[in-house]
Amino acid sequence: MPELRPAQVAHLAFFMATPRCLDLSDPGTGKTPPACTYMGFLWSHRKVRSVWTMPKSLLKKNRDELLFFSDLTEEDVVIVDGPPTKRTKLMKSDGKVFLMGFDCFSNNWQELLGYHPDIDAHVSDEIHMGYGGPSSQRTQSMFAAMKHIKYFLAMTGTIINGRLSSVYPCIELCAPHLYPHGYDQFESRHSLKDTFGNTVAWIDPKPISQFLGKFGVRQTFEAAYGKEKKVIVVEECDMTPKQYEAYEEFEETALLELEEVWLDGSLPGVNFIRCRQLMEHPQTFGEPLDKIKHTGKEEQLRIHMQHALDTGEALIIFAALVPSQERIAQLAEKMGLRVGLINGNVSTKRRNVQSEAFIARELDVMVASPATASVGYNWGFVDHVVFSSMDAMDSSFVQGYRRAMRGVRKRALLITLLKYRNSKIENRIFEIIDQKSKLAADVDDRNERLDLQETGKKRKHMTKSGKLSMEAFMK
Repeated sequence: MPELRPAQVAHLAFFMATPRCLDLSDPGTGKTPPACTYMGFLWSHRKVRSVWTMPKSLLKKNRDELLFFSDLTEEDVVIVDGPPTKRTKLMKSDGKVFLMGFDCFSNNWQELLGYHPDIDAHVSDEIHMGYGGPSSQRTQSMFAAMKHIKYFLAMTGTIINGRLSSVYPCIELCAPHLYPHGYDQFESRHSLKDTFGNTVAWIDPKPISQFLGKFGVRQTFEAAYGKEKKVIVVEECDMTPKQYEAYEEFEETALLELEEVWLDGSLPGVNFIRCRQLMEHPQTFGEPLDKIKHTGKEEQLRIHMQHALDTGEALIIFAALVPSQERIAQLAEKMGLRVGLINGNVSTKRRNVQSEAFIARELDVMVASPATASVGYNWGFVDHVVFSSMDAMDSSFVQGYRRAMRGVRKRALLITLLKYRNSKIENRIFEIIDQKSKLAADVDDRNERLDLQETGKKRKHMTKSGKLSMEAFMK
């Protein structure tokens, strides 16, 4: 079993001494090894079985790391997935650690604990992605399970996922005495609402900072590897006249919908979705928009794809909408690039196959959704990440580009953000990402305060096509 780094050893000691706790270390700093060693320790020294919940895309990777960083055998580590009959068979096995997706645990915990009453530990990887909504049925089911489980370890580098409420599930499990009347009390203290009951601001972060300081450990990326070497460039482009005419019809209503949803995390409105579709893939609306050969962003992407084709350098392209991802992948293939696609429509097995092919440099470009590919993948050989569109979450942006920020870099990572210059929606999305990063920094001042809007204003030396900035950076 390989040795842990000093900081990881310190975190392991904290887990052993604190029955319910959090590892808040930044992405890429090594949260998984001490968690794996901890679960091995729980079985070997306390005869406690564990359940490890996570995004399904991490199941295989985390299984391999658990075997690598503990004395557990292949028979001890069981991935629970598939149809009900298969899940039941897997849960009945003599596993010491059961790995499963968030929904699988929330829906099957009673059956699992029925077979193994000695499951007394729950480790949750990227908990903000599975249990960030304190009132969701999935989270409530997990709370019920935790009444029968003693040990709890939450792992996430983005505990403040755009709103203060994303930390509440961890407070409920680790320190319920802080808000004895539950989430209503938490919301009453930290959520400022308008006359209609909508959250307009999150306030009073100090108690949350104190909670995280007492129950959590954290290693920042800078402490582990030094200051991040990265360059963020905002490239503006134009919609086609027909595209903008259709977009403008919905813009003002869409802005109001965006204002209503960004703080409380509710679903976006119809007009907001329509505007995003018109910006990213207007061709799907039929005549006359189906006559648009390429959007302004796709034309900009051709420049970056051509550079990848000419130099042989790997490229990651994130896009928020599935039809846009598919169009980008098709464009890259037509240009002669070998392309992978990772989104919610791609099976977990297929995602892993494509990631391994990308790492082996059998693929030139990886097109992905931020929600699906922003955790778990180690693509540190990549020098250029492009965000064709953003999903209004600072965590998606940070977690996304850090797929390529793995350890110490010899060369700065170029992060390119594409934005329509005449879109109020995209301007506001950039502002929201900045505001959410500032909220996270208010809770923990080690978090970076993004300033994407200001970055976009400092584009004095860029050509309209973006060629100058690209060539200058690569030199």
